[in-house]
Amino acid sequence: MDRFNLIVYLLGSITTIVSIGLCLVLFFACKSRNAHGDRLELDSGSTEQPWPLGTWIAGVFVAGTGVALMYAPGDLVGYISQGLNPVESITMVALLNGAPVWALYSIMGLWYMRHMDSKVGKLAAMLSTVLGMSISLWTGMNTVARFIGFEFPGLKFMLAAITVMVAMISAKNNLLKGMSKLAFLVFMFAFLAVLSTPFTDFAFTPITGKITVNFFKEYFYGATSASWIFWFLSWTPTVSRWLAHISKGRTMKEYIAGTMILPTVLAFIWMAVSWMYQDVIINFNLATNIVAFIPCIIFIASGILFMTGTLDSDCKVFTEDLEYISGGKLNRRSMIPFYGLFVLFVFSLFISGIIKEPFAFNEYSSLIFMPLMALSIMDCVKRFRVKQK
Repeated sequence: MDRFNLIVYLLGSITTIVSIGLCLVLFFACKSRNAHGDRLELDSGSTEQPWPLGTWIAGVFVAGTGVALMYAPGDLVGYISQGLNPVESITMVALLNGAPVWALYSIMGLWYMRHMDSKVGKLAAMLSTVLGMSISLWTGMNTVARFIGFEFPGLKFMLAAITVMVAMISAKNNLLKGMSKLAFLVFMFAFLAVLSTPFTDFAFTPITGKITVNFFKEYFYGATSASWIFWFLSWTPTVSRWLAHISKGRTMKEYIAGTMILPTVLAFIWMAVSWMYQDVIINFNLATNIVAFIPCIIFIASGILFMTGTLDSDCKVFTEDLEYISGGKLNRRSMIPFYGLFVLFVFSLFISGIIKEPFAFNEYSSLIFMPLMALSIMDCVKRFRVKQK
């Protein structure tokens, strides 16, 4: 790890630890109701009606959990090859997509609620959205193409174009809440389907083992921890902006519990299912092997839908912020197709090899967004002090 990466890693680690501590303090210290029994809801500058609890949970899922789970089985395969046992591998990937990183999202989300009209915050979210979704498309489509055994660029672009097109249609017709629900329901369906014995004719790989010192070395000192810091810090403005958008009407306890517990639990479940099918995931190639066709296709279809739901939500806040910054000169709905084309353009630069190191964007954007994360932490401390008075 060079000096620049080390600095970002150390700053990100400290920021993450502080964010986790603040989330715990806010959860246990903030009340959900006042002396009269009325709900103490989070403040938000959004003019939209609060999302019902069930829809809000689905919204949290597409905020970042779904797209992370799309390629998390690939991470699991990596830990298998590194010699981690089943419990260590599942725990590693679940934590890298669960509460520790969602603490960052939660804290900055509280900042966005109080500063919804901040041009700096909106610009950060827009930049984070385009880079994050383009890199996620690149990662996800590479994973899918490798999974089915055809890795030529045309297939990757076609899959990405279909994903973006469906998301843009959903965003243009205001189908976002439906897309969020659908993505979450498909997750539950996929979980049940791959466990259903009629769909399978092979034995599950048992989940065995225990946490050893190798796990802690990899989690705190390995390349995994560094990439985790870079990746999720670069995503923070995007996901946080979305959480602020959907969380009007929630109490502090609902907000913290939903954003911290839900992604962690879902990641553990998805990784446990992925582990039981590890042999299929590692060896599956649609071009030559259809032994486990149904569960593998469910994994692929679920992942693409998770990506579509995330694109849908990101498109909404991106175009809303663009309309605000332009002073109303650019209409949100008219800009939706251009957002999709822009994401596909950046994606094409990645798959064509013109930009050879896409993940370098994560490293530099992590450092760019760090001051905004510091402002979020200070604002959160201020909010807590006011509530205590």
